[in-house]
Amino acid sequence: MSLRLRLVLTLWLVTVAAGAITVALAAAGAYETVDRMTRNTLTRAGYALERSYHMEPRAGEPLYAEMTSIKLLGLMAPGTCISFEQRAISERRLCASWQVFGPVAPAGFRKTVTRVFGPMPRLTGAGSASQDGVYALEVAFDPVAAATLAWQRVRLALWQTLGLAAGVLLLGTLAIYSRLEPVGGIVRGLDRLANGDLDAGVTPSGAAEFRRIADAVNRLAEQLRAGTEARRTLTRRLIEVEDVERRQLARDLHDEFGQMLTATAALAASISLAAQPAAPALARDAEAIGANIRAMMACLRGAFARLRPPDLDEVGLAASLRGMLSGWQAQSSVRLSLASTLDEAELDGAVALDLYRIVQECVTNAMRHGRPSRVDVALCHEAGGIALSVEDDGGGRADAGTPGHGLLGMAERTEAMGGTLSLQETGRGLRIRVTLPDPQGRCAA
Repeated sequence: MSLRLRLVLTLWLVTVAAGAITVALAAAGAYETVDRMTRNTLTRAGYALERSYHMEPRAGEPLYAEMTSIKLLGLMAPGTCISFEQRAISERRLCASWQVFGPVAPAGFRKTVTRVFGPMPRLTGAGSASQDGVYALEVAFDPVAAATLAWQRVRLALWQTLGLAAGVLLLGTLAIYSRLEPVGGIVRGLDRLANGDLDAGVTPSGAAEFRRIADAVNRLAEQLRAGTEARRTLTRRLIEVEDVERRQLARDLHDEFGQMLTATAALAASISLAAQPAAPALARDAEAIGANIRAMMACLRGAFARLRPPDLDEVGLAASLRGMLSGWQAQSSVRLSLASTLDEAELDGAVALDLYRIVQECVTNAMRHGRPSRVDVALCHEAGGIALSVEDDGGGRADAGTPGHGLLGMAERTEAMGGTLSLQETGRGLRIRVTLPDPQGRCAA
């Protein structure tokens, strides 16, 4: 879930909570009003009764009770009920109308507020009534009237809250989406950086904080580009030094160790010829030494081929690869093939050497660590770049643990050329795929 959507949902939840609190406060305020109206009615009714008893002592007249009731009804708050008695007047109960509160509240609402706020309290009072003694007075609020008053207050608060909430939610949502618009660009730029696109940039926009973040992301991308370029240059230089050392080692082995083996082989042959008539055991030992030396020379020629590649500038990459594959096929029953549609006319020598070394390492790993029946190598132009694929059916897994030095070396060569290397399982074996950028920008036909 995006940040903007989370903020909008938070705004909605806060608005709903505020609305619920407003409705609850409206209901509570209604019941506070009910309590105040009840107390005021008790005070006014008590004062009226005392005044009536003291100022107009006509308790024995027939209309006295009716006149007193009329006076009390004029003083009562809507929804209140009064019960009073005095020695000269039988107990009477009066209730004021509460139609001013509007339609009766729904039954569910009445039950809810009664459960929350409890039953309506009854307030009592007493006072002197001249020669006739004291009077008793009780005031209560009709529970249905109280619930109806609360219902009207809640409805009013609810409509006001809904109107305010609609404006807040609409304007708040628009503000959040407009203010956080730069976040999307920053996230996309970071995603591109994480995927290796070091040319990704973020356009500074929005608030000052977002502009500073965008500037920081751009500086980070620039530092990554500089660091990656420096690492590629260093890796390229190390690979060149390694190739030079390989050639030097191959030359030293050929010039010194090869000559020593040749001389030793000639000496063994001479000893074998001289010892034939007189010492046949010595002759056999000399022949065994000669056989070992020939085997060592064969291994040495294989090392020469691995250490010193053919002259790629003269014979070309494809021809050099076919020669290498033919050498492997001569030593085993594995079928090795090369399919190349690569135009080598403008292929850089360093790139050609790297491709040769990668294929050499792939074939070596397949032959040493698997049991393939075939190894297929493919070279072509693809989508403005160079694609190399080496696939075998010798089993193996792409997640076989810590990569070996061979795979690390291929990855370093690929990165130094600005390309990508991927290792995939095909079900029968492994496929190593290398893609390199083509400076000429050519595509496959």
